[in-house]
Amino acid sequence: MKKSNTFTLKKLVLALALAGYTMSSAYAVMTSPTGTIQGTAPELIAQSNGAHQAIDIAHTTALVAGKVSTGDTITMTYDYADAEGDADDSMTHVTWYYTKGGVDTAILATNVNNASAATIGGTGTSVLTVPAAAAGATAIRVEITEYSVSGDPDVGTVINIPDVSAGGGGVGPFPPVGPIIPGSNVTPGIYASTDGTFTTNLIGTATNLKVGDTYVFKMWDTSTGAVGAGATDITNATYTWYLVGTSATDGISGNFNTNVSGGNFQIPINTTPVTGGTALTTSADGAQGFQLAVDY
Repeated sequence: MKKSNTFTLKKLVLALALAGYTMSSAYAVMTSPTGTIQGTAPELIAQSNGAHQAIDIAHTTALVAGKVSTGDTITMTYDYADAEGDADDSMTHVTWYYTKGGVDTAILATNVNNASAATIGGTGTSVLTVPAAAAGATAIRVEITEYSVSGDPDVGTVINIPDVSAGGGGVGPFPPVGPIIPGSNVTPGIYASTDGTFTTNLIGTATNLKVGDTYVFKMWDTSTGAVGAGATDITNATYTWYLVGTSATDGISGNFNTNVSGGNFQIPINTTPVTGGTALTTSADGAQGFQLAVDY
């Protein structure tokens, strides 16, 4: 009798289990999905005034007050915001440029030190060391895109600053207006035209120059190495030769523009009309006694 009851109970449990499985299967109907779940785009905020889609720009080291020199540093900063907590990736989407003759040239990443914001509300920083090749540029430009590592959307606004001297939406002071002047990473050189390897830089030496000889001007980017050992020739055409100092015998002094620009200079004899030494300096000595200099 006990065995029969046990068997009946087991059948009942099995029947109930099967019924439950059948019922749950009958009611497990999945709807078609909705559209994808989205958050909000990341934002960059200027620390100085809280402006959104904005950055702060500062001239953080200056060789010459009131000027931007090559070798100076310009720093961009922002606060990072993302409502969903997606991490900052904006610094992988920043490019600095220098502008010459209306043409923007991207600055190599080796001149830039970037650090994205480590936290939501944290600070992102990009520090540019102005390259030697930017000497003579009329402006420094920077472009950064609001980006997050994850999320949807992960891209915000492209913030394009054509000239950092106007700021990036924050409050100044901003870097000075161009042009960019040669600084600590630019070495000028004057060489005899016969010095094909540019071994002897005549600037600052007591070596006497000769009437009739031709001289060459060079600008070197010495951040890549010493002259003759890795320095890069960045000479441009915006330089002019001058005769400076005092004449040999008649006491004429001044800085005299030779009107020779962007090329080699041959020291003239006294009597050549217009371009001769006396025509340039008004001295009977012509170019004799003066020194050679270049405005670059």
